[in-house]
Amino acid sequence: MDEMQSCLDVLRNNDVDVDNAVDRLMGNDNLYLEFIKRLPEELHLATIREALAQQDADSFHFHLHNLKGFAINLGITEIADAAQAGLTEFRASQFRNVTKLEGLLEEIEALGEKFASALGEIEEIEHAGEETE
Repeated sequence: MDEMQSCLDVLRNNDVDVDNAVDRLMGNDNLYLEFIKRLPEELHLATIREALAQQDADSFHFHLHNLKGFAINLGITEIADAAQAGLTEFRASQFRNVTKLEGLLEEIEALGEKFASALGEIEEIEHAGEETE
C-alpha cells in the first residue's frame, strides 16, 4: 500500500468520509490531504467561545457555520453534526441555553482532539516516507 492510501486509511479509520470528500475535489487525494491538515486552524474554537461569552450572535453564527461547512466538505461528519446541533440550538434559543451551547462546543473540541491524533498518525506516515526516499 502506498503512502497516500495509508494516510487516507487513517482518516477512514477515524470515521471520516474520505471517498465522498475526495470526489468533491475531483479525485485529487493530494489536495484533499492539504485541506484536511488545515482543520485544526479552521476550528476557531477560541473565537467561537469568545463570541459565546460576549453573546456576539453574528460572530458565533458565522464561525460555527463556517466550521460546519468546512467539516462537511471534508467528510468529517462528527464535527459537522455537532456544529449543526449548535446552530440548531442557537437558532431556536439564541443565547438562552448557554450551558447546552458550551456542551456542544466541548463535544466539537473533543472531536477535534480525536482528529488531531489522526493527523499525527498521518504526519508519521509522511515522515517515514520521506526517510525512505
